[in-house]
Amino acid sequence: MIKQEQWHGTDLYILENEELSLSLCPSVGNNVIRIYDKKAGRDVLRAPDSLETLLQKPVHYGTPVLIPPNRIRGGYFKVGNQEYQLDKNEKNNTGNHIHGFVVGRPWEVTGHNEDGETLSITSVFSTSKYPELMKQYPHELTVEMTYELRGSTLLQKVTARNSSEIPAPFGYGLHTWFLLDNEPDRWKLQLPVSGTWELGGDLMPTGTILPLGEMEGLNEGMSLEGVDLDNVFQIGDHQPLAVLARDGYEIRYVPSGEYKQWVIYTMGTAHNFICLEPYTWVTNAPNLDMDPETTGFRTIAPGESLNLEVLLEINRK
Repeated sequence: MIKQEQWHGTDLYILENEELSLSLCPSVGNNVIRIYDKKAGRDVLRAPDSLETLLQKPVHYGTPVLIPPNRIRGGYFKVGNQEYQLDKNEKNNTGNHIHGFVVGRPWEVTGHNEDGETLSITSVFSTSKYPELMKQYPHELTVEMTYELRGSTLLQKVTARNSSEIPAPFGYGLHTWFLLDNEPDRWKLQLPVSGTWELGGDLMPTGTILPLGEMEGLNEGMSLEGVDLDNVFQIGDHQPLAVLARDGYEIRYVPSGEYKQWVIYTMGTAHNFICLEPYTWVTNAPNLDMDPETTGFRTIAPGESLNLEVLLEINRK
């Protein structure tokens, strides 16, 4: 079933089957703000209690979309002869850009469909509709996103198309808040990664990738009890994958191969939630003088598209 509801004066789309119910808010960054597991009787995501709450902190709930992800130092970078100056919007007055230019901006729902056991909804965001954004990022970029709900799986499919006449730098990430039910000691996180980026005092990568050290346990599964994370991890040769598990209950978060990095954030010592953030490029990637295979930096050629996927799957024993 797919239905459209009013939520504090804005449209909310509900996709619901026998296992999951999800709520999509297109007007605030096309954010899936809630996933309720009907079989387990629990919320999967940290959900806002009102539209005002979401608008005040649009990156703190649900599944925020980041284009580009994380920070750009000074909001500035240069690709070829093209210079970019993004808004300096980090709240602690660092002068950096943070979280990208689609956060909080509305998307347009272009269609939804019920095809047997698969429910889907498609939304589009176009930079050309925002003159103030085109001044910062002078590319006609169209991002089409489709969510497909089937059983206990949710697939996000993204196609980003560059209709401008020069290559468009493109980094994509998600900032997904998973609930830990106030019991971090009962949850484990498995995250196959090869190293951790050294960060400076401004949380920007220095260009050095360090051994995992005490984080080595992530590769096989590590308890979240007492863990305090705001770390940037290099996926390396591993399959992109994050698994949150407790007592026979497992959430698998599986990005496609274009994703090169993870940021894991617990907002202090892990308690009720953990943010799993798959990125195609690392924080401040356009300003790092490193191999793009390592940083994930890329452009989309004129007239070309990039396709990405992230699968969320819930397994119960």
